[in-house]
Amino acid sequence: MNAMRCQYETEMIRAIETGECSESLMAHQKNCAACREAVMLAQMLRRDASELATRYVPPSSERVWWVAERHRQMAALARATRFLRLLKIAGLAYSAVIIVWVLHVLTERGVGASWIEGKSVTAVIEGAGLAVLFVASGLWYTLRVDRRRVG
Repeated sequence: MNAMRCQYETEMIRAIETGECSESLMAHQKNCAACREAVMLAQMLRRDASELATRYVPPSSERVWWVAERHRQMAALARATRFLRLLKIAGLAYSAVIIVWVLHVLTERGVGASWIEGKSVTAVIEGAGLAVLFVASGLWYTLRVDRRRVG
């Protein structure tokens, strides 16, 4: 912003805004190029501002608040989605490891393995069943397609 070139520029602009220009200011304006330019610019800017005010209606505060809140929620959803992607990858990797391990054990020791006896059979079956149930339910949740539209 340029420094004022005349000491009366501020008074001249204020007089234009209020519509009350004294005779001495009018006489000064005729002799001062800086004040004439300042008055001309002030009038142009006021005209542009009034035209803009008739064409532009700013959004309501409720709308601005709603958009900001939606943006915050979408950012939180994006952060949560990153975590769910990590869980999906971990679940798929865990499933692949379990399948490879089970196939390896079954081919190495046979289906009717004698290495599992008594009470340990029940514990192994319960543990494997729970692991499969938890992994399957977690994968179902992360792999399913959500049909609801957000927002």
